[in-house]
Amino acid sequence: MTSRRYYVAGNGVKYPLYEAPYDYTIAAYKSDCKKAIVGDGAQCLIALGAMRDKRVEGAYIGSGKDAYIIFKASQGKPAYAMHFTLNAKASRVRDFFDTHKGVTTQYIILSAVTAGRTLDHRSKLGKKRAAAIKNGEHTVKTRGRPNATRIMRLGVKHRPKAHIVNNVVSLPERETA
Repeated sequence: MTSRRYYVAGNGVKYPLYEAPYDYTIAAYKSDCKKAIVGDGAQCLIALGAMRDKRVEGAYIGSGKDAYIIFKASQGKPAYAMHFTLNAKASRVRDFFDTHKGVTTQYIILSAVTAGRTLDHRSKLGKKRAAAIKNGEHTVKTRGRPNATRIMRLGVKHRPKAHIVNNVVSLPERETA
């Protein structure tokens, strides 16, 4: 049995965290570009679009492929957080907003988490790799195709990552100005 994971929002509230079994569609409106903050995962264009849903309490869109959506309590079920994966289109929209602060109105799909992207599986792989490095074993580095282009976030400041410690995913507190 896997251990229970929790998500701690930027305001310090702790929610049970589940892996997303389904895709989640978000409408990102051009009008939200005025309110959205560049480089802030909780106030970016995609997060504001997610918070338009009446069931959503909060959202966090990171620099990598991880996204967290907090759903409100309903029908006797307490509030909870879901871990989603950003696909290529959502990543491009996020990066374009962070560099140019403007996008057209469009629908963005946060994908369900695959077996290889779950937090449990990534934790096991990280522990296995750390043990191999500590033992001095050769670690295989994948090389990819020669002459392949690599997509990078050029000119975009990275957003703070979610920290996973003792099955608790926590985010840094937001700076209030």
